[in-house]
Amino acid sequence: MSENHREVQRHATMFFVSSIGITLIGFLATIFYAHGVGAGILGAYFVFLSNFNILGVITDMGIGYAATQRICEGKDPDRYFTASLVIRGGLFIFVVAGLLLFRDRFADLNASGLFWVLIIAVGLALLQTSVAMSIAASNRLGLAAAATLMNNSARIVVQVVAIFLGFEVFGLVGGLIAGTLLEFLLELNYIDYHLKKFEWSHVKSLFSFSGWVFVINSGTVLFDNANILIIAHFMPVSEAGIFGICWTFSIFALFVSTALCNTLYVKVSRWNASGETGTLAASLSRATTYSLILALPMLAGGIILGKQLLYYVYGASFAAGATALIIIIAARVFQSVYQLYSNYLMATDHVRMAVYGLGAGTTANIILSIILVPVLGMTGAAIASLMNILICLIIGGHFLMGIIPIVIERAQVIHIIISTIIMTLTLLACTFLPVQESALTTGAMVLFGALVYFLALLTLDKILRDDAFRTLHIQWIPK
Repeated sequence: MSENHREVQRHATMFFVSSIGITLIGFLATIFYAHGVGAGILGAYFVFLSNFNILGVITDMGIGYAATQRICEGKDPDRYFTASLVIRGGLFIFVVAGLLLFRDRFADLNASGLFWVLIIAVGLALLQTSVAMSIAASNRLGLAAAATLMNNSARIVVQVVAIFLGFEVFGLVGGLIAGTLLEFLLELNYIDYHLKKFEWSHVKSLFSFSGWVFVINSGTVLFDNANILIIAHFMPVSEAGIFGICWTFSIFALFVSTALCNTLYVKVSRWNASGETGTLAASLSRATTYSLILALPMLAGGIILGKQLLYYVYGASFAAGATALIIIIAARVFQSVYQLYSNYLMATDHVRMAVYGLGAGTTANIILSIILVPVLGMTGAAIASLMNILICLIIGGHFLMGIIPIVIERAQVIHIIISTIIMTLTLLACTFLPVQESALTTGAMVLFGALVYFLALLTLDKILRDDAFRTLHIQWIPK
């Protein structure tokens, strides 16, 4: 195994383990939230979170990615770091002025008393992401994964305690702020760059890259958040809460793909700069295979057990989102591949090409959601999300093929499909057993299905089996 392969595997596994920890803790916490405050309060929190995420993109304007790209190129890292801080600080002032000017448009936030809290949360997030950018640019990805895990763990602990004490939506928002503050303080001690006077050329260089990244980030954030706001506009806020739970639950399908994207961006940027085309193509092929390992079986499991999971895990009212959940997981399957394509387009300095598909997909999503949500509710929003990612994948893949050969590892993908089919048939057979439906039975079927799937996959595919055993012997701290 090459040194590049070992490094990617080690860092990707760190992010994967971190993602598992974060998501499992979050999964248990959302169960508590659902039973503790119900769909209405969760809906209010998801609406706040959607506004927070969208404003976060505006205060970044792609500068974070641009600074990472320029710093990775090795020229004037201190000046680029300083320039990015100054630019983002100016953008925050602009955003705050806009919020104050149009404060009356945020009726829900004003009524709940969260308007000023939103400004504080966005400002703190700007500081944290600026520090996190410097950590990523230093290739300290293990530290970044650990800090993210601490952020999410602290957020969840504070939220659970606050809800237990009766703070409801303020407790949820307070946990978000507490986690962000902790990650900022943890990473602040490990910045490798210093404040240094920069030139106008550094600003221009950042903006030459950031404009397209901003469009990409906007499309991604709108994909994750616009439908929540549209549902809340046309439907009761509880519907937004149910949709938000389905959306959050479906993130399991992106475990591997997200870990790989977090790991590969800096590495792909460096491989591209040094002209290692073969390494780029090989890493993309293997990453595409791994992106499907969890996504495909989760879709099959969602079709069979989705309604029972929502009913027994979150509560009877959340079972109304069963159809939307299946469609959302289907979208996640395609998203697991697309976000790799987008990641490679950006890291190889072809951001403009990534924008075309994302812009078309995002536009279709918003238009379809506005049309379908009043008629089909959250199911209409899920359909719009699926169409969004399909358009992005088709267009993004078309452009990427002109830069990097897209070679699908057919044998491995076929083995993943066969293993998924074996798991599906096994679960269907289990549904005919004379066992009463319950939370315990549903949980047991999920675990049994996962066991059958991975046993089948590791039995069928020697390459994936060898990779799995190598992962068990990863040297977590390099020499």
